[in-house]
Amino acid sequence: MALGLNSSVFQNPGGPSPELAPSASSNDAFSFWKLPENWRDVLGPMVVASRAGAEHYLFELYLDEKQRCPPAALGTYYGIRKFIPRGVRHWLNSTAIHARRRNGFPNWPCESVLLDFWREWLKQAMEKLRISDGWHIGFWPGETRCCVVLTHDVESPTGLERMERIADIEQRYGFLSSWNLPLAQYPIDWLRVERLRARGFEIGAHGLAHDGKLFRSEADFAELGPLLERLAREHSLVGFRSPSTLRRAEWIASMAFEYDSSFADTDPYEPQPGGCCSIFPFHLGGLLELPYTLPQDHTLIHIIHRDPLQMWCLKAQWIAAAGGMILLLTHPDYIGTGEYLARYEEFLKRLRDLPQAWHALPSAVAGWWRRRSRMSLSIENGQPVIKGDDTTGAVAVRFSREPLCE
Repeated sequence: MALGLNSSVFQNPGGPSPELAPSASSNDAFSFWKLPENWRDVLGPMVVASRAGAEHYLFELYLDEKQRCPPAALGTYYGIRKFIPRGVRHWLNSTAIHARRRNGFPNWPCESVLLDFWREWLKQAMEKLRISDGWHIGFWPGETRCCVVLTHDVESPTGLERMERIADIEQRYGFLSSWNLPLAQYPIDWLRVERLRARGFEIGAHGLAHDGKLFRSEADFAELGPLLERLAREHSLVGFRSPSTLRRAEWIASMAFEYDSSFADTDPYEPQPGGCCSIFPFHLGGLLELPYTLPQDHTLIHIIHRDPLQMWCLKAQWIAAAGGMILLLTHPDYIGTGEYLARYEEFLKRLRDLPQAWHALPSAVAGWWRRRSRMSLSIENGQPVIKGDDTTGAVAVRFSREPLCE
């Protein structure tokens, strides 16, 4: 497992990052928009500069190096965590988070800096090309204008027992979801899991355990990473989310998964606060990063004591208006019963009624975004033509009809 610790994007925020984003899978603005290829040479310097500008936010380079790593104090907490009753643990977490110094950036619950960056770059590109409108490859398949992804982290055997009940409700409203399991924390009933998989639900890896060890040190990652990957392969798990969303971007980029979902667009309430500022997928080495973009149920219920439904609806409407990815992270341990399950069901009703929304599993979103990155757009006889090995679902969209430009 190559850790990529010397990757230039992390050592030199203004420089290129070939180790983390091959030319066919770049985070520059031209690749984000998927513009006509005959524009590339004219916009060359702008394209090169845009990559460093975007990755400054995507890889959390606005934070200092220490802040981009899990806090050292977590080691002590995880050493005694299992001895603390859950209610007391939530109170301690809330107290600690409210006591720490809050950065003013990224804003919560909505941060628009990267959206503004994409819009302004396109505006300048159009001015350079002396055009007032144009075409790009749409962000989502077909005629859809935004994306909805439901994910769950299953923290305990209690959460495992609640999975099928929640899945029943999701299917009632036309949804499938993914369930991320810690692979060495508690006994997993794989027959129950396979029943869900047979119904079309997706299963992902939620690390090995909530012990803070995976990203604690290079030695820990070198020891635990291969074990995690082996267990994931044994159970055909292609997606990953780190326990407690602890992360080191350059290490995640080296992992053998198809996608990761350990980053938030903005989340000041996690043990490792920050955010990639993106409501769209992006490339993280050979993986696709699918940031969770709605506030976590745990945060709303236990940390800041807010109504989940109200906050979820507020943020989902904002994301849909920009044509982004509404990705929800919930825990059956917390929303699997009582009033919070009712709140979750009500939110599913509202998501179901969201117009022109693509309801997708995370593996489908990662697969689509990877295929889209390999497509090219050309203008032939005044009409857009999309080319590639597999262009299924791809459509050309005028900027004037793109939600992100409205």
